[in-house]
Amino acid sequence: MLFLVGAANRDDRRYPDPDRFDIHRNIGQHLTFGYGVHFCLGAALARLEGRVALDEVLQRFPEWDVDWTRAKLAPTSTVRGWETLPVHTP
Repeated sequence: MLFLVGAANRDDRRYPDPDRFDIHRNIGQHLTFGYGVHFCLGAALARLEGRVALDEVLQRFPEWDVDWTRAKLAPTSTVRGWETLPVHTP
């Protein structure tokens, strides 16, 4: 058995069209930082760091495109994301 955090909040029995990215989806209890006694102590800091980093990148590069021909998904079951995701500015 393998628990994939990337699969959280994508249950088709609970959410209509679960594979569609919807920023307005009401998910109730989010699992990103755990739950209850197992809730991440660094969650607030991680959110703040993520927001600061994203704000800085978007201020510096307000327009950019992904080079999908060179993008490569990570080949492992434990990393759900991109191994490489090259971007370029117009």
